[in-house]
Amino acid sequence: MNDAEKEYDEFGRVIRVNRSEEKRRRDAIKTFAQELLTLPSAQYALLPISHTLQAALAEGKRLTGNALKRHLNYLTRLLDEHDFEAVQQAHQHVNHPFLNTGAKIQRIQNEIERLVAEDDEIIGELFARYADLDIQHIRQLTRGVQKYRAEQAALAEEARDRSPGKHYRQLQKYFQNLALINPEDE
Repeated sequence: MNDAEKEYDEFGRVIRVNRSEEKRRRDAIKTFAQELLTLPSAQYALLPISHTLQAALAEGKRLTGNALKRHLNYLTRLLDEHDFEAVQQAHQHVNHPFLNTGAKIQRIQNEIERLVAEDDEIIGELFARYADLDIQHIRQLTRGVQKYRAEQAALAEEARDRSPGKHYRQLQKYFQNLALINPEDE
């Protein structure tokens, strides 16, 4: 560290870096990097990270032992260079279902019911609420829910399945993972 990089206080004394605090911060980033390695590779695209970091995370999945320890140090450095807090917030929003509040789940269920009931106004509302909306995928899943419900209605009462169905759960998970245009809507 040369003199140009040093910081000084109001009395002209050099402000030294608290190495213990820096080590705790890097350990937190390393723990987060280990958590990222447990995610499916497809979810890396949902996080605001570069292709280099995505490739490094994919590479880290196949490593073990000392190679993994060295690679975790590399991942820690890469995450530190990125906006670590933004990546962590995006990860919490996408991957932690307990952050989906009751109001959010209720809103999503109402949206799904309106889609299944073929409400004309719901599509415009969804485009206004969600940033990256794949309407073709939503319609495909909605048709699956409608087909499942029609099949269940044709069965006798005791033979009906009580679960909402695979397509309903996929649709619910899709809406939970979408980024909101206006996060205050939650």
